[in-house]
Amino acid sequence: MGYDGRIKALRWSLYAISSVVFVELVGGFLANSLALMSDAAHASLDAVTTFWLLYATRISTKPPDADHRYGHGKIETLGGQLGGIALFGIAGLLFCHSVTRLLEGSTILKDLTSVALLAVTYTLCIDVFRMMILSRVKNHSVSVKADFFHAVADFSSTIAALVGVTLSSFDFVFGDALSSLVLSLLLAFLSVRLVYKTSLELTDVSSEREYRMVQSLLESIEGVKGFKRLRMRTVGSMHHIDATILLSSSIDIEKAHNIASLVEEQIKKSIGKAVVTIHCEPIKEEIPFEERISRIVSREVNVRGVHRITSTRTNEGTFLTLHIETDPSLTLSEAHRISEKIEESIGSMFPDIQDTTVHIEDSPDAHEGEILREKKNFKTIRQVLASNPNIRRISSIRTYESDMGKHVDITCSFAGTESIETVHGEISKIEEKIKKSLGECTVTIHPEPF
Repeated sequence: MGYDGRIKALRWSLYAISSVVFVELVGGFLANSLALMSDAAHASLDAVTTFWLLYATRISTKPPDADHRYGHGKIETLGGQLGGIALFGIAGLLFCHSVTRLLEGSTILKDLTSVALLAVTYTLCIDVFRMMILSRVKNHSVSVKADFFHAVADFSSTIAALVGVTLSSFDFVFGDALSSLVLSLLLAFLSVRLVYKTSLELTDVSSEREYRMVQSLLESIEGVKGFKRLRMRTVGSMHHIDATILLSSSIDIEKAHNIASLVEEQIKKSIGKAVVTIHCEPIKEEIPFEERISRIVSREVNVRGVHRITSTRTNEGTFLTLHIETDPSLTLSEAHRISEKIEESIGSMFPDIQDTTVHIEDSPDAHEGEILREKKNFKTIRQVLASNPNIRRISSIRTYESDMGKHVDITCSFAGTESIETVHGEISKIEEKIKKSLGECTVTIHPEPF
């Protein structure tokens, strides 16, 4: 429900309750009905409160300014709280007058009972009208909800006044005062509940259920490694949510932004109107040893690649060997200086490594070649693969030839539960069979889990 709907409901409520004040004051004065005059006093204060709620709602919809960076939503909450306090004051006033009337034993004038009944009937109609128009928007505004409670209190008080007038017309002396006493206790309960709820909102309380919803959502989004400092508060019907999500330090800023945007979108979809602020914080994940060595080596601009990284632990310490590919035009002295820098960097990063040996080789150039599409070779390769019962699926077969000879690249699937040692053994057998069938060639098989 938009701003216009709330304002319209409160404005009509103000017009309606103002008319009740006039009708009940006149009817109560003429009939000497304390219940009716008390209800008129209640209605007058209710009219003032509704006017304040209308004013507070207007202010609360103003956009943020230099003095209110988060907007003016809490002014509406403050208006609802003041309305609750005013309602409690009315309840206290009615309670005192009811006790006084009970002690004095006075009652309404029988001759003017019809006037009192007409005034009460009119008020009942107005109360029903107010509850109808306010109930449509009460869940979208604290101020409207406060005025709805006032309308409910008015309806209850009018019923109590009707009972009191009716009992008094049948010579029950205390009927008018007792109905007013019951009314005062009801108003006190409604006012305390409203003041309590708005006070919680002013102290930035958040719903435990909605907090758990956001918490569960953060734990379920892919890429979010964790979160901290999740804070929530409510201003009017708007939720304000701040959170820090933990992301892998290896992802780029664009991916981090996309994850944060997804989090914001999912939160708004889950809990409704919300202003969501997400802060991304990187966390260091445990990087494999070979990857950490490769990162150290890649810092050198003249190193084009690194492979065959092997670490061996002995009783004299851990020894590391690796092969680096450098620019072929480098002199031996230049390449040696690079290897020394790499060894020093690894030694400072991994003090438990006793010694590092760097094997230097030139970076291989790509060779010119062409794809072979010989059906006979494909048939032979497929027959070899089909003869192995451990292969579950053949994904691709590629043959090509270059200056370095014939190459066969195969991608196939094995059972995912097989050990690496078992799969490697099967691959070696397949490679040997293909070489025997096709002649001298380089066979590379990439295994995948089925």
